[in-house]
Amino acid sequence: MPKKNISSFELTALIQELQPLVKGKIPHLYHQESQELFLQFHVPNKGKHLLKIIPGKWLCFTQFKEAAIRPSGFCMLLRKYLDNAFVKSISQKDSERIIVFELEKKEKYSLIIELFSKGNVVLTDEHLIIIGALEKQEWKDRSVKPGEKYLFPASAVNWKTIPEKEFIKIIQHSDKKNLATTLATDLGLGGVYAEEVCTRAGIDKNSLPTVITAPECKKIYSSLQQMITLLEKPQGYIYAEQITPFPLSNCTPLKETPTYNEAIDTLIPFAKASPYEKKIKSMEYMIHEQQDAIIKQEQLIIENTKKGELIYEKYQPLAKLLEIVSEMRKTKKWDEISTELKKEKKIQRVDLKTKKIMVEL
Repeated sequence: MPKKNISSFELTALIQELQPLVKGKIPHLYHQESQELFLQFHVPNKGKHLLKIIPGKWLCFTQFKEAAIRPSGFCMLLRKYLDNAFVKSISQKDSERIIVFELEKKEKYSLIIELFSKGNVVLTDEHLIIIGALEKQEWKDRSVKPGEKYLFPASAVNWKTIPEKEFIKIIQHSDKKNLATTLATDLGLGGVYAEEVCTRAGIDKNSLPTVITAPECKKIYSSLQQMITLLEKPQGYIYAEQITPFPLSNCTPLKETPTYNEAIDTLIPFAKASPYEKKIKSMEYMIHEQQDAIIKQEQLIIENTKKGELIYEKYQPLAKLLEIVSEMRKTKKWDEISTELKKEKKIQRVDLKTKKIMVEL
């Protein structure tokens, strides 16, 4: 499975399914160096749940874990502070790929899981002072190490709460090459869901953002809201290269699962793709693009053939019109010609800038 990590859109679906853990407690934690972190939860009336965390990639419920031979130093630190801690809340930081577990024993703690870049797992006290981190990290604007205050990375646009007016403004002022890229990067939806929003709205993903009209932007915004609603009750849809929390338009999944967590758990976190597999996928993508191009060309041929046949059928009146315009140009200016032509019912418009005449056939 080529999927290497999850988007913020997909993380929202996963966190929705993690909510039954709230009010549960953590009796066990497992972690070996360079391996997954496992948190075992016990929830009243719901039993045990095992959560697998792969920093920088994803997290999900799982049924399987390898036996821990030697727990890591970070694992021992977490056990010291979090054994039998109660889960107060589980949330996503805005629309970022960051999960925050609020936990409580005698003291309150936050376990912060970063799924961006190389990823990290950070334990803080209730004031967000770092107690320990899986990886000590130095960034341009923040430091992740014990004793420092944990600072969340600067948030981008929050697609969950963005008002419609701001949404429209971002699209119409974007300098990206097409609409899909604008939605993927400027609004943080990622490529898959940016294209899905366009498809559901009936808007060409390759359109220039600056030519998208306000009514079209409203359609796109409405499609986004519908997709956000679908994240409230996610399921798993497994495709050749994607695993999504709801079905993609015009695509048939290879497999469906009752929950999105179950679908994500089918991923193998540390598997390396064969270089031949990458080449095959690249060729398959090229073939898919070429097939789409062929279909579009065939449609253009059909449309242009119909146009040609209609023009041939109306050849005499069109030839007469051209003759009249040619004669008028000898003595009149284009604005005068436009005034004269508009008297004819079949003349829809005269574009003085491009010197084109729109005729109803």
